[in-house]
Amino acid sequence: MTDWIRVLIVDDIQETRMNIRRALSFENRIDVVGEAENGYQAIDLACKYKPDVILMDINMPDMDGIQATERISLKCPSANVIVISVQGEQDYLRKAMLSGAKEYLIKPFSPDELIQTVITVYEKNKQRAVQVYAYQILDQGYVRSPKIITVFSGKGGVGKSLIAANLASGLSQLNKKVVVLDLDLMFGDIASMFNLKVKETIYHVVQEIEKLDGESLLPYLLETKSGVRVLAAPLRPEQSEIITGKHVEKILRLLKETHDYIIVDTPAQLTDPVLALDSSDLTLLVNTLNVPVLRHNRTVLEVMDTLNYPTDRVRLIINRADLDTGIKPKDMKTALGMEPYILLPEDKYADLSINRGEPLLEMKPGSKWAKQMNKLVQMILAEDERKKSESWLSRFAWKKKRA
Repeated sequence: MTDWIRVLIVDDIQETRMNIRRALSFENRIDVVGEAENGYQAIDLACKYKPDVILMDINMPDMDGIQATERISLKCPSANVIVISVQGEQDYLRKAMLSGAKEYLIKPFSPDELIQTVITVYEKNKQRAVQVYAYQILDQGYVRSPKIITVFSGKGGVGKSLIAANLASGLSQLNKKVVVLDLDLMFGDIASMFNLKVKETIYHVVQEIEKLDGESLLPYLLETKSGVRVLAAPLRPEQSEIITGKHVEKILRLLKETHDYIIVDTPAQLTDPVLALDSSDLTLLVNTLNVPVLRHNRTVLEVMDTLNYPTDRVRLIINRADLDTGIKPKDMKTALGMEPYILLPEDKYADLSINRGEPLLEMKPGSKWAKQMNKLVQMILAEDERKKSESWLSRFAWKKKRA
């Protein structure tokens, strides 16, 4: 059975899109699934249609092809972007490759050249995917599909960093490659949660971001005794000013090349870098049983709805759930419109854990809090396995239908 190659065409000129579609029609294997006239449309259609190949023009209004390629590489990593442009300068080629493009095609090109490039890029990626799949099954016993988990709350002091650090520790204990990205850029605490001495931070990374790939980013990461890696927040608050959402998107894409899980700790504000996390696979919205926290997190959910962030990716976490505050965990559904995902009890060793720089899972693994945290880890892993199975079944059904 011959594979179909699903292609998305992105160019701001309608005539160019028509000519590309006409050229591709000479190859029976190629199925054009859609057209986009700017970068924003390209991202939406890439997520909707999951094309195998995207033909991406560079010079477009609103969002250019380089920016769109960066975002698509993060949100839809299975899509292979071929950048097409009239510019043949080395600088354009370098930027395209850094953004995640697989090939660079200079206009004008012949139909044969276009078709052969599409087929070659598709076949190479297919071969690589098969090899990686086989390697991961034989060598590691599972198929790695990187996941981004954001830990957030609209109010500070609820235990976000404690949860992020221990979630990372729990996943690492199960032989997952885990990194924690500290996006509390003004006053981040993740490094101290592991008693790490910080030298280089995300501030240093963004100054070299154009030169980095997944492997060359690794020296900037701190490593804990349990194997968790950390990309620390800036050492000084003013250093945070240069870090943008675009930087965060690129860093996440690079971290996904070398890790199974990226845990993102955040401030209690929806800043530009935090808003770049719309590609998170899961958001843990942390609550405690008090009115200000509920009020702020209700606002967070309203903002997510306004931004069309899928609420099916949000899980409510209640920390210190056994404290008598006059509010019960069952009241959460009424207040926030969704059931709590897990209840984490108050723990008398929490402050000691923070002061020592040792996660509770490692310091007091038999405590009630640690047991619930391990339960959370297992729940997340179970969700991942279920989604992975559904994805393979869906892809198999689609292939069978096209055959």
